[in-house]
Amino acid sequence: MTESDAKPQSALDLNRFIPAETALYRWSPLGFWGTTLAVFVISFGSFALTAEITGRPHLGYINAAGAWQLNNVSWIGFVLSMILTTGVALTQIGRRRWETERANLLAALEPQGREAANALCDGVPVSWRRSYWILTAIGLTGGLLFNVIMTRAQNTSPLEYVQSIGFWFLVFSPWLYTVGMRAGLSLAREGKEMRRLISAHVVIDLYRLERLDIFGRIGLAASGSWLVMAGVLLLFIANPGQAWIAILAIALAVLGGVIALTNAVRPIQRKIHAAKMAELAEVHRHMAQARERAFAGDDTAASALAGLTDYEVWVERRPEWPISTSVTLRFSLYILIPILPILGSYLFEKFADRMIHGGLF
Repeated sequence: MTESDAKPQSALDLNRFIPAETALYRWSPLGFWGTTLAVFVISFGSFALTAEITGRPHLGYINAAGAWQLNNVSWIGFVLSMILTTGVALTQIGRRRWETERANLLAALEPQGREAANALCDGVPVSWRRSYWILTAIGLTGGLLFNVIMTRAQNTSPLEYVQSIGFWFLVFSPWLYTVGMRAGLSLAREGKEMRRLISAHVVIDLYRLERLDIFGRIGLAASGSWLVMAGVLLLFIANPGQAWIAILAIALAVLGGVIALTNAVRPIQRKIHAAKMAELAEVHRHMAQARERAFAGDDTAASALAGLTDYEVWVERRPEWPISTSVTLRFSLYILIPILPILGSYLFEKFADRMIHGGLF
């Protein structure tokens, strides 16, 4: 009897609920990209509308060179809108990933684990509902406290605050904090569930390690989610005049992506390594039995020993990390994501200037 046979049939909670972020995409007729764009347009569009209605401050201004320039506060609003949009989209991206890789994931698991694997596509475990509600409450409270701190820092009354761009921050920042916390919880939950699924229901077959490449792709997706959010956060410091800060931040973001990738595939690596060690121990046992007979002149034993030696080399050379060449190539492209904010900060202002004044890059 194997270790997984001694455990309950499912290693995961099969009772699931649909979080609000996923429900938004299910109900929307715009599809994934249309809905994601709509979230950003509503968020930053309302910021621009509030800025122009209140005029405190306007969205941008004409600088000394006669070019239109985005206000610092407006840039903050743009970045926060990007963070809100990314946080909402990450949960749906996770669900789409499970849907896309469902067949490959099922093929990599023993039959007892397939029900649990299907549950990954069906939402969030009911046992996690309380955690989501707690982080929702903390996020809403944190967003409101942020506005209280802002009124104190600006030495303005609550009435003056809501008659300025502060009104947008009052409405959106609680939801921004909430979405960010829930997105982080979703990433942590998915990683924990995947580790449990691997521990309970993945059986290593050294002859079919290619079936485990699915876990490398899952690790790549986790790394991609990290790098996308890191890239959005880097918009806060995307200032060509502070290159040393940008370089340090990009290096930390890439390091985080590498850690996210390796942490996601490490449980599989450990199981493959354990399977190789167990197989090598068995090979060495048979080699020890054949060695004495081979030294005594037994041709059959000598032939068996040679075959065992070749098999030993084959086992030792079996890859332990389920990271294919395509995953490596895609990750090398993903690490470019944190660089995009540096270019984006420049192009955004130039594009806005061209749209308003017909200027050239």
